[in-house]
Amino acid sequence: MIAGFLYSLFGSLASAAGLFGSGGFLSVLKWICFVGLIGGYVLYLKGLGDFGNILGEADAAAVGKIRLGVILGIVAVVVGIIPVAGWIIGGILNIIAFIVMIMGFSALKGSATFPVKARSGASNLFMAMILNVVATVLGWIPLIGGVIGGIVGLIAFILIFVGWNNIKNANPAEV
Repeated sequence: MIAGFLYSLFGSLASAAGLFGSGGFLSVLKWICFVGLIGGYVLYLKGLGDFGNILGEADAAAVGKIRLGVILGIVAVVVGIIPVAGWIIGGILNIIAFIVMIMGFSALKGSATFPVKARSGASNLFMAMILNVVATVLGWIPLIGGVIGGIVGLIAFILIFVGWNNIKNANPAEV
């Protein structure tokens, strides 16, 4: 998430600097963040695979949906580097990825085997994905959309940390 934010920031700054000369250094930072973003997605995908392996069948299926959403997110990021058409297609794929993850987190927030705190964490993650859809759509609004979408995205980012922390620190005895 941080790499994605920095990738967008450095990409915007590099574009603006390109209007006034060279955005070379900022472009290099943008691509470093792009590699970090893809690497983060791959680590997240691996972690979800490990997490799904320790869960029951129904919960593992929900985590499978989340993994599918992450894979779509990776595709969206890669397609999004293509100017204009890629941004539109990548944005649409990103929304689809978030919706697939919403379905997975929705199933986990109602899990019969998850402890109470873990279900609360899944609810936080469910809300974060909804906010990510809103942030993506707001980002398409000229001028102010990027700022408002960025604020909504930051709230989603915080909810993601809170959600996974609640799942990680849940007491299995409190089902």
